[in-house]
Amino acid sequence: MTVTIRVKLTAMFALLFVVLAGVLVTTAYLFVASATAPEAQMAERQQALAEALAEQGVDLPRASASPPAEAGGPPEGGPGDVVGRTLEQISEAARANVLDNLLTRSLLAFAISAVIAVGLAWWLAGRVLRPVDEIARAASTLSERTLDRRLPEDGPDDEFARLRRAFNGMLARLESAFDSRQRFAADASHELRTPLAVLRASADNVLSSPRPSRQARELAAEVEAQVARADSLMTSLLTLARADDVIHTRERLDLADVAAEVVSAASPRATEAGVEIDLDIADAPIEGDPVLIERLLANLLDNALRYNVPEGGWVRCRVWSEGAHACAEVSNSGPIVDADDIPVLFERFSRGHQRSEVAGHGLGLPIVARVAQVHAGDVGAWPGEDGGLRIRVAFPLAGEG
Repeated sequence: MTVTIRVKLTAMFALLFVVLAGVLVTTAYLFVASATAPEAQMAERQQALAEALAEQGVDLPRASASPPAEAGGPPEGGPGDVVGRTLEQISEAARANVLDNLLTRSLLAFAISAVIAVGLAWWLAGRVLRPVDEIARAASTLSERTLDRRLPEDGPDDEFARLRRAFNGMLARLESAFDSRQRFAADASHELRTPLAVLRASADNVLSSPRPSRQARELAAEVEAQVARADSLMTSLLTLARADDVIHTRERLDLADVAAEVVSAASPRATEAGVEIDLDIADAPIEGDPVLIERLLANLLDNALRYNVPEGGWVRCRVWSEGAHACAEVSNSGPIVDADDIPVLFERFSRGHQRSEVAGHGLGLPIVARVAQVHAGDVGAWPGEDGGLRIRVAFPLAGEG
């Protein structure tokens, strides 16, 4: 069982009350016991008698160390002595009874007060920790899209106010860092695409010239291939930057429509590679970023086509709704994939030990995982029974709208 700070504060406040109440009860009992002692009562009676005689003008004789020999008095063991001892016994019994009643009532009041003190201590600890709880709830609701929120800083300038100001300052620094990263991604995209376009145009000019030399043609073809690879890598990096953005576009769309468009765009490539694509779709509405969702399905299809058998391969793309989820699954034929190697495929710039011989930059499936994450979705991957891979993505199903 986890002991919270509120429980610790409650125990501390209750213990403090118990100690103080115990001291109070003990002190009161000792005071009453001392005040009702026979010696104290005798001294009080003598003092009261002396004051009464003094008011009447009667002088008391001085006490002597021993009574005079001729002083007469009741014989020892006489009726007066018996009455005195009886009175003393009655007084002692009354004193014991008073002390017992006092102790019993004090302990009962102490127990009731202790229970009340625990409840008050629990309430007081909650009041003391309420600002901390508010900060914890605010922190738990924060995400990359809500960094613009701030805690109210009104109220007294105490420790909790300083804590709120420090928390708001941290949020401001995080928001600035995310904004700077997004601006850098946009600027880098603009600056990198221009030289890539120039290189591609130059390579196309060489390849389209009437009589280029064999060496020039080979060099132009290599440049064009590397430019295409760099452009693909930059597109993937920008997709990741968009997925990591603080604010995402949210629109109602249907996974079935997006899958149909992606399969239609990939059909020429599949025909050229001799791979058959089977499309099975049903309505599956979601709320999401259209660009990211399209890139997710495109990466799944590209992965299935890239890692396929040389001839007679197949790719199946299914979209359907199941319960509260909209599901998309892409499976393919291909080489056997080790189940232990699957988690590595979702790490950035990692293509697994069994796929290193195929050209790629290792960002396809990591983009799939990241896009699913920012859309509150789940990704699952399993090896195919006869080889290949089966990847399923499930998103929250959009409500009626």
